[in-house]
Amino acid sequence: MLNASILVECGRKSGLGRVRRTLTLANALKARGVACDIFVTSDEGMDLVSALGFTAKLADQLPARHDLLVVDTCSDSARALSALCATARISCVIDDLAERPVVCDYVINPNLYASELDYSAYRVREVLRGPAHALIHDDFFARALPADERAGVVVSFGGTDDGRLAAPIAALIAKESGEPVYVPVPAYLEPAAELTALAGQGVEVLRAPDMAGLLGRARLYVGAAGATVLEALAAGCPVCAIATQSDQHKNVAYLGRIDIAALPVYDARKAADLALAALASHKSPMVLSPRAVSDIAGVIHRAAAAA
Repeated sequence: MLNASILVECGRKSGLGRVRRTLTLANALKARGVACDIFVTSDEGMDLVSALGFTAKLADQLPARHDLLVVDTCSDSARALSALCATARISCVIDDLAERPVVCDYVINPNLYASELDYSAYRVREVLRGPAHALIHDDFFARALPADERAGVVVSFGGTDDGRLAAPIAALIAKESGEPVYVPVPAYLEPAAELTALAGQGVEVLRAPDMAGLLGRARLYVGAAGATVLEALAAGCPVCAIATQSDQHKNVAYLGRIDIAALPVYDARKAADLALAALASHKSPMVLSPRAVSDIAGVIHRAAAAA
């Protein structure tokens, strides 16, 4: 049996989006008979790993050699990633920006804008990029309700936010739209006082919720322009995205060009105005493919089996 080591950066410094997308690939590999060992850079991601059906170990327990290695980190240098990939028969790096020219077998960039990036400096067998290679669990597609059965707005700035960014936007949307507003907060963060003060004002704080179910029944997602944007679109939920980290600016620039509401910098009033306009427009989101992750797993599984 093939064994895959899967290393994911996570926690309050980098969020949890990488955990969900990378473990979606792990599930697809597992379905093909690959044994998957999950390693995380912070114990703050372990609860989500468990909720997604795996057991996590800390990154310092990563073995020296690998049949198949999948890496989804944002702080490692190109040199460090290349050295790590050299320890595997087949290696795969999930890469959002095309700014770390690694040496590996496969690069996956699941973002909408990925086809516009230049990967010519990378020494790889193949770059799998764009929405046809989105790493989205089938639950996001399967649990999407029709537009006329949806209610509420999800405001979330991911695993790095305790609600301080979400609270001002949530308060404005709840007050001016009358829609219920849901603010997810990860289990390892205590909700900020600014957020808990909104209890009873149409805002509900949700601790580590099921994001597929939440986005599948919401009318709008407002929040960070990271991995959750693709999950919301897969769930049939319109998007209003705001860049809160430097690695989100390419996504925001592209979203604006394809008529998806987006802001390059955080501004609570402007974000709320965009959200209110999106609620009034009743526009349907773009459609993504539910088979993408299975296809990716097939490519790298076949390569690992042949190596």
